[in-house]
Amino acid sequence: MRFPLVSVVAACVAVPLCGADARGQTVTIVHGIVSNINGVKLPGVEVTVQNTALRVVTNDSGEYRIDGVPAGRVRVFARRLGFKPLDKGVKLAEGEARQLDFDLEGIPDMLDSVKIFGRPSSSRMADFYNRRAMGLGAFVTRDEIDRRHPSKPTDMLRMLAGVRVGTADQFDRPSVTMGRQPLQAQSFTRNQSSASVCRVNYYVDGNWMPTGTFHIDDLSPSAIEGIEVYRGPAETPARFRQRETACGLIVIWTREPPPKEGM
Repeated sequence: MRFPLVSVVAACVAVPLCGADARGQTVTIVHGIVSNINGVKLPGVEVTVQNTALRVVTNDSGEYRIDGVPAGRVRVFARRLGFKPLDKGVKLAEGEARQLDFDLEGIPDMLDSVKIFGRPSSSRMADFYNRRAMGLGAFVTRDEIDRRHPSKPTDMLRMLAGVRVGTADQFDRPSVTMGRQPLQAQSFTRNQSSASVCRVNYYVDGNWMPTGTFHIDDLSPSAIEGIEVYRGPAETPARFRQRETACGLIVIWTREPPPKEGM
């Protein structure tokens, strides 16, 4: 649901945005949209009001709404992993509905300096972390996989906002859908007509996998170095836009074999 940007008077008179509780008293509301600095809406952002227990999380469109905010001067915080936290102060009248938007800035991973022996690795994972720092899409790193010990890769997707993992088919591979698309078909088979399902596209090590020929659970978690998830065209980097991405895109990077001794 999108919340219109309206004045206090309009909110309380023309639009029932200033709600009422069970006793008929007006409710003070803060609502808005959280985006990154490039204007891409961010799901899964925690929005809280200082010195209260009020807490919500933005939806797939980056929208949030907090009811029952205390009147007076309050400070609202927006936080999400991988972004600099941001807070804004606002003065609210009793029963007021105020729009408060946030633009979060992504932060790159800061690693301790290390000495590296052997051959330098390819730049593909450097690109992976650069895209992650931009704040577009959702990312699963090798460290996260090692920490969670998933039995299959789709177990890692279940924790991502905007990604739905359905029931498994005859090959024990669950459906994966994203964004606002309807769950039209919960099963995934190699012989199923592509017209019946809005299918996620896959790239593996930079190569597009023809639709219906690959599923993320075809790989073992131990074989994966990183996963990029883009829930629609607005999030998808130009490099991967050669294919239709309206149904979502998953980019998988497999682990490289260790260098041989003496090389």
